[in-house]
Parts: sequence; structure tokens; C-alpha cells
Amino acid sequence: MRRNSLTLRLIATSFAWVGVTLLVTAALLVVLFRGHIEQRFETLLLDHLEELVSASELTPEGVLQMTWNPSDPRFRRPHSGWYWEVLQSGVSVARSDSLWRDSLKVTEPRIGEVPQIQQFSGPEDEPLQVLVQDITFPESKKPFLFVVAGPIANIEDNVRAFKAQVAITLTALGIGLLLVVWFQVRFGLRPLQTLQRALGDIRKGKAQRLPENYPLEVEPMVSELNGLLDYNRALLERSKTQVGNLAHALKNPLTVIRNEANAIENEQGRVIREQAAAMSNSVDRYLSQARIAGTVGVLGARADVKSIIEDLCFSMERLYKDKDLDIQYSGLERCWFRGEAQDLEEMLGNLMDNASKWARSQVLVHAECSGGRLLIVVEDDGPGIPKQREAEVLERGRRLDEKVPGSGFGLDIVQDIAGLYHGSITLGRTPGGGLRAQLDLPAID
Repeated sequence: MRRNSLTLRLIATSFAWVGVTLLVTAALLVVLFRGHIEQRFETLLLDHLEELVSASELTPEGVLQMTWNPSDPRFRRPHSGWYWEVLQSGVSVARSDSLWRDSLKVTEPRIGEVPQIQQFSGPEDEPLQVLVQDITFPESKKPFLFVVAGPIANIEDNVRAFKAQVAITLTALGIGLLLVVWFQVRFGLRPLQTLQRALGDIRKGKAQRLPENYPLEVEPMVSELNGLLDYNRALLERSKTQVGNLAHALKNPLTVIRNEANAIENEQGRVIREQAAAMSNSVDRYLSQARIAGTVGVLGARADVKSIIEDLCFSMERLYKDKDLDIQYSGLERCWFRGEAQDLEEMLGNLMDNASKWARSQVLVHAECSGGRLLIVVEDDGPGIPKQREAEVLERGRRLDEKVPGSGFGLDIVQDIAGLYHGSITLGRTPGGGLRAQLDLPAID
């Protein structure tokens, strides 16, 4: 995808939004889960503390004794991280088997306080979360400090496991969302791709207008484009009509002038005839250029090279039947000229007429399309043109042999028309010495 494309913009912004949303969601879930785990941990410590208080009673001598031990087996495993202890005046009066010979270094809470949460290191230097509470029995004058501790690592392990699950889940969700976004963008922009192909068909001459079956958001643009195409086509037809009318309006008076000049046999008559002929040639030339300039680059203009060359070969054989020429053509299949058929006919007509005029017995025409270019080569077995004079024959009105009929404008007109189509004509010599003319023009692949 190109950097400046709607597809890239939509996909990039969607990917960024999905990524940021999932990251924020993951962070929020972890924070909420940590709070939930910490609350459950405190609740578990409180349950153990209440169980510990319930299992405690005083003897008639005022000595604390445990009627049963808390049921959690972790309190019986040495240095398990789960501990309980009962202290009176800083002296341990009962403790869990897990403490072994150690004691918990707690801070005495203030009298009357609710159970207090503390954190410090345990016997194995592991971080502990501790719940402490002062309780005074009716039979005792001094309060007892009940302590229950659990490892903070349990909280971190649970949070770490939850993070892994969240990462896996949100990653899978993110991949699914990104695939959906990718499909949505590609599917949503498909009408624009269809529109691009339709415009390509119009440019290649396969269609005249855009189809109307587009989504509501694109339909107004399609209607405007169709209106522009219709206007352009109507304007072009009107221009062609005006150029044709101008040609007829000028040619008829010139024909009358030339006919009248033929009756004048002096020097003035000869001058009038020459100037009238020059005017007629100029009219043909410039009107032809005006018509071509109005049609070059028009959407939908294309011409079948094969049909045009076949018609011209037939015409040349009839026109020069007294020479019994062998006119052959090849490579015409699937060759299309990106332009008006009339312009291609005029260029090839001049080249093939010139080749037939000078050929001794054979004229060869070959065409091929490659890389969006159309190459047409016209060869004859005539005397050819000296290399030093190849550029000279492309000049307006220049003829190398005045004995052969012609105006000298043929190759110049071919060069002008090819130039308007951003093409070119190249002259050379065949291996047998004849003229080789090559046209390089735009093609439709």
C-alpha cells in the first residue's frame, strides 16, 4: 500500500485505536484484579484470625490455651509463609508450628483499633502481610495480641498468572479485531476499486459511462463524473463538426480558384495555381492538426490496429495493382492503439502509400504491443533514403525526387500526428537497402 492512501490511513488509525484500547483495558483489569485479590487475602487473614480467637480460652489460672489448632495445613508446615501467634505484653504465649522457634516482629496497635494490616519480612525474609488485633478476655486483665500472617508472594503469583491470561486473551481478541478491521476497510473501500476499474474501462474504450450501482456515499460522485463524460463527448463531437464545416467552407472556394486559374495560361495563372495549391495543402494540414489536438487523450479513444492495416493493405493493392506488389503484414493480434482510428489511418496511410510508391515488389508491415507502447514497422524493397538525408524528408514539403507525384507533406504529417500522441517516427534502412519507417505510439494492453 502506498503511504498516501485511504486504506493505509483507516487501517493505521484503527490498529492504533484497537492497540491503545486493549492496553488500557489490560492495565485496568490488572489493577481491578489486584484490588480484588488483596481484598480476598485480607478476608482470608480475618477468617483465620476469627478462627484463632474462637479456639482460644483462658484457664482458671488466667493462662491462654488453644482448644484446637486452625485447620489450614500451611500453619503446620515449617516456614511455609503462613503463620499465627498470640502475644501478651510482648511475650509469645502461643504460636503456629510453621513459625518453629521464631517470632513475628509486629508493632503493637493502639487500644480499641479495629484489626490492623501490617507488612514486614518473615523468618525466611519473605515479605508478609500481617493482620493484628488486640483482644481482652473478661477473665484477663491484660489484652492479648492476635497475629495472623500470609506471604505477599501469593498475591503477586495470582496477579502474575492473571496478567498472563489477560495478555493471551487480549492478544487473541486484538488479532481478531484487527482482522475484522482489515476486512471492514477492504470491503468498505471496494466500491472505490470498482470505480477505478470502471474508469480504466472507459479510458480503454470498453465503456462510455460509469455504472450507476454504487453505494449512496459514492453515487453523487459517479453522477458528476458521468455528467462530465457526457459533456466532454458532446463538446468533442461539436468541435469535430465545426472543423469539418470549416474544411468544406474553405476547400470549395479554393477549388473554384484553382479551376479558374487553369484557364489563365500566363505567368500570373501559374502563380495563382501554385499559391492555391499551397493554400489547399496548408488548410488540410492545419485542420487535420486541429482535429487531432481535440481528440488526443480523450477517454475511451482506441483503434483496432489489425482491421486498419488490413483495410489499408487492400487499398494499396488496388491502388498500385499495376506494380503487382506483395504486401504482407504480421503481429497484428491484440494490438490496440490508444487514440482515434482516423489518426492511425492517416499515419499508416501515408507510410504505406509512400512504401508502395517506392517499392519494387514487396511491402512488409509488422506490429507489436509491449509495455503500453505500440510499435509499427513499414518496410519496402525500394531504393531507400541516404542516411544523411533521413531528417530532411521529415521537413514540411520536402521531396527527394520531384519526378514522383506527391506534395511532400506525408511524412511531416505523420510526424506531427505521432508527436501529438507523445509518439515518434524513426526512419532507417532495411538489410536490402529499402526504407524502414517505425512508429512508436501509445497502446492499450
